[in-house]
Amino acid sequence: MPYGVNMEGGVRRLASAVLLSLFFIASTILPATLNMGGVPHFFTQDDGQSENETDSNSSTNITPNWTAHAPVWSVGDLWTYSAVLDAQALIDDTPELDGAELDLLFGSANFVVMGVEELDVNGEITPVYRTVTSAAVVGDGRNLPAPIIGRVDGYLTASFVLTEYFRVGDLALVKYDKHIIMTFTAEISFVEQTVDLADFVESGVYSPPLEFYDFPLAMNESWNIVTNLTKTYSGNSDVVTIPSEPEYFDQEWSFIVNQTGDSGTPNCENSTKLWQLDSDGEVEEWRWWCPEVEGYSSRWTTDIALGGVNATLFLTGYYPASSILLSDVEISVNSTALNSEIDCWVNITAGSGEPIVGKSGYLYLRGVLRLSFTTDANGSALLRLGVGNLMDDTPTSQDWATHGVVAYLHSDQVVGATTLTLEGSAIGGLLRQDANRLAGEASAIMANQGAEFESSVRY
Repeated sequence: MPYGVNMEGGVRRLASAVLLSLFFIASTILPATLNMGGVPHFFTQDDGQSENETDSNSSTNITPNWTAHAPVWSVGDLWTYSAVLDAQALIDDTPELDGAELDLLFGSANFVVMGVEELDVNGEITPVYRTVTSAAVVGDGRNLPAPIIGRVDGYLTASFVLTEYFRVGDLALVKYDKHIIMTFTAEISFVEQTVDLADFVESGVYSPPLEFYDFPLAMNESWNIVTNLTKTYSGNSDVVTIPSEPEYFDQEWSFIVNQTGDSGTPNCENSTKLWQLDSDGEVEEWRWWCPEVEGYSSRWTTDIALGGVNATLFLTGYYPASSILLSDVEISVNSTALNSEIDCWVNITAGSGEPIVGKSGYLYLRGVLRLSFTTDANGSALLRLGVGNLMDDTPTSQDWATHGVVAYLHSDQVVGATTLTLEGSAIGGLLRQDANRLAGEASAIMANQGAEFESSVRY
């Protein structure tokens, strides 16, 4: 039997920990020089008015101090990130690994938008982005305990291909498939012995979708979400036990926006910082959202399953795809009362700016049946929308719901989107104002924790 196939104790726990931490960061780690030429700028305060004219007077208009809006991705958009993982704390807390050392694990990945398609999300046909992340991380280990021969040096390597489906209107994660391949290479008397540790697929479905960003973002905004994650597995592994039946996890998260400004990445001076907390109020993650790159510029996260492996991610490049067709969605007001009506325009143009006549597609709004449209001689289509009264899964101190209004050209794999805010009642508004005050106090606490965090992490 080759060395290490059935390694137990310390090496098994270490490999398992690194593998599970990779599950959590797979959606984010992404080689290249930072390139942001020609990137559209989305860090604006929306005045709520459309460039088109409307005769609708059934809605009101509110202009909160929004710091970032939902992005619109194109097929072929590419982000690249570097990643640094730190699992030494996990080793220090494991008696079987006493005396072992693990260097920081380094890696890179490519994150690309592969396509746009429709999924049934809780009974509603919903347009989603299909993205793929391909990544690898590696790190040296010393003095690791192994059966028979005692302590050995070597390195762990993990690679994966992650497919994710994000709701177009708000980037909520609907489901994913992660293909994990992991090896351990032992270095014995200058001879390397590589052992396959894992080759399997983990699939997950969120109900409702996991919404990390409640666009549009605003300073001191906070929200909660409760979701169920269903996991299934296929393949084999010598480092983790693969369940034969589906697993179900009830998850409760809180989110808060507590800072705006320079994230430390070039051209990301107008960024927004978000924090994720678990049901006990412990910080699990933060992200700097950068509108200039339509994604986050940096991220820190801890491993939820083991609570001992930290990951820090840094943007190294953003390469937006060249589009031959563009879809733009405008609404007469950005914020409106429940059960009101608004006007919506879908404008279709070629990449060079010429309007496209006679182009057909569908318009989607949660809680409302999808509507078909065809552009006129100006390349536009006007639709009257009844907004309904559907609360979203992340009501905040400032809204009853924020729903993406999405135009989708199926044959061209092109989408356009904007966000519609549904207002709550007057009494609810007072309660939301009080919640907003409390969120401001929490922001101060989070800022202090952030300062303490920076001094405690090894990069």
